Amino acid sequence: MTNNRLERFAHNLDWNLLRTFVVVVEEGSITAAANRLLLQQPAVSMALKRLEQTVGQKLIDRRPGRFNLTEAGEKLHGQCRDIFAAVVRLPNVLETAGEEVTGHLNIHSVSHAHNPAWDRKLDTFFRVHPKVTLSVTIATTVDVLSAVERNIATMGLCDGVIPDGLNKSFHIRERYALYCGRGHPLFGVEGVDFNDLRGNPYIAFIADVLGGQHMNSVTAVRALGSFGQQVRGVSCNVEEVMRLICANVGIGMLPDHLAGPAAKAGQLWQLPPYGDLPTAEVFRISNPNSILNPAEAAFLAHVADTEPLDHCLGHHQD
Repeated sequence: MTNNRLERFAHNLDWNLLRTFVVVVEEGSITAAANRLLLQQPAVSMALKRLEQTVGQKLIDRRPGRFNLTEAGEKLHGQCRDIFAAVVRLPNVLETAGEEVTGHLNIHSVSHAHNPAWDRKLDTFFRVHPKVTLSVTIATTVDVLSAVERNIATMGLCDGVIPDGLNKSFHIRERYALYCGRGHPLFGVEGVDFNDLRGNPYIAFIADVLGGQHMNSVTAVRALGSFGQQVRGVSCNVEEVMRLICANVGIGMLPDHLAGPAAKAGQLWQLPPYGDLPTAEVFRISNPNSILNPAEAAFLAHVADTEPLDHCLGHHQD
């Protein structure tokens, strides 16, 4: 399109149609979208038709038993997500008062991504910028990645497979071992092998799904040992997974530096494998395309050189 045609297109576009389109895609049906938008189904169908006429492309392939985005629909949906993410963050961008840095930080993190160097960075940042506010959301790997990709989160602390389009810095590395609780038949038993583990109920992290999108070396051990097929409980919280294992709800993998005190206290017992334990890495991630408020820009710069912590080394940092 020429510049004049592009300007006319933007001027004539009803932006509410984009919101309706996004809701239709998220809900996967016209009926569900109508219920969410508190509209009648014909109104949503007409809005989708008007948008398709405006852009001159079919966006959704709607036939009996089918509801799939076309290639044009996929591209438009990606652009819409960026548009609405920018709109959501406008209040934060406008939070400026004189020369003093203000604004809100929104951090999404997987459970127990603790690093003393990170805590020291938080301390020094808020000493310099006392009017900045902060919220921290503990979430699953998938939800942390989604929040950063959609510009909902200033930064994420996340394991799993980090998309190439995001900035990432190594934050912590943990080593995982398999444990059971005091009341388990294998508690205190020496010489346990993988065959003894099969059929045991398993406690898993939500991201710890065999064959899942973010399957890592921890999950791969389950596949190799053919245990953990019967998942009895799941959580995204390390402390909750440990509590369920200690309560004999099932066996499960835990970071050994966190499980160590409970094992010494006789609440947990380590099971095989005993060598070549799997490790998992957590990264600090951010979206390079995010529109930042002054507080966010200052914060990302401040924590950029945070020293990582490797729990797999022979000594731990204080």
